[in-house]
Amino acid sequence: MAVIDSRGRLHGKIGNVVYRTVGDMKIVQARPARVRQTLSTKESALEFGLISNCGRILRNLYSSFSSYSDGRLLNRMNVSLLKSLKDTEKKRGERDLHDGNPKHLQGLQFNINSPLTEVLAVRPQCSLTDGGMRVQVPSFNVSEDLQLPKHTKNAVLRLMVAAISFREGYYEYLDYMDIPLQYGKVIPEQEWLSEIVLPKGCIVLVSASIHCFGIKGIDGEPLSLNGKEFCPAEIIGAYNIKEDEAGATGEMEDDITDEPLQKKTFYTRHRLINYRGEEILKEIARKRKRDKKYQAQLARKKTEKTGGEFSTDGMTIPIAEKVFYKRE
Repeated sequence: MAVIDSRGRLHGKIGNVVYRTVGDMKIVQARPARVRQTLSTKESALEFGLISNCGRILRNLYSSFSSYSDGRLLNRMNVSLLKSLKDTEKKRGERDLHDGNPKHLQGLQFNINSPLTEVLAVRPQCSLTDGGMRVQVPSFNVSEDLQLPKHTKNAVLRLMVAAISFREGYYEYLDYMDIPLQYGKVIPEQEWLSEIVLPKGCIVLVSASIHCFGIKGIDGEPLSLNGKEFCPAEIIGAYNIKEDEAGATGEMEDDITDEPLQKKTFYTRHRLINYRGEEILKEIARKRKRDKKYQAQLARKKTEKTGGEFSTDGMTIPIAEKVFYKRE
């Protein structure tokens, strides 16, 4: 039903015709015909929903700097997660991110306006060791090899290790280390060996980010200068820890460099909220079962018209041909 407002404009639909108004423009359009989607299309849409769901959780995990993203982080993260999911021998509907290869997340920039690759001239390198995680940062000059915003009083390069398990429903921040940065100083080569317990069956992510601070506020705390125009952060390492690859416990070793470093280890698990991965995989299985019944019905109707036989669940059932009688 369509209605006419006080200005004489039509709103609503009559049959297949829809009347609507966008600004000062009056639009009349026909409703599209109903299209039956194939099973493959439905499965792809559901799997992309799984990716989007996992991406939202990862952005919450890195909320300290993903909140200052350039607005296109959602697309970049979904592309990387989709590549990770497909990099496995398992078929669609039987896989999640733990089956894929998280290496495709490595190099993900959280803010394209200030990528870490352009802000910092050197590249942090991380590697998985038998006892935990190792991150190496080459020597660099803060004044020459680092781009900082104006009014920066002090800054830190933060290295952080986090783990997430979609199957068990939690994520946690395992360890981090801050490297103080000051103008005019040369930061010697850093090697951070974090001897942490890598949870079994988790995806471990290592990030590097730069946090800048200006003058102190009324509470005495320095004000953050990070924002949508400047917030360099990158995932520099991504690993899938299998059940038999978990690291051993150990004490953190002191760095061999002379540069003072702030370090802290903390284990606090956060429960995943609204993770729908298992639900989506079950929905794909239901749609496959429903489509199988639908295809069997089509095959039966076709054979009933033409005569012959059709198969269902491995059994072949003959169909008697129709006999037409001619009137005398």
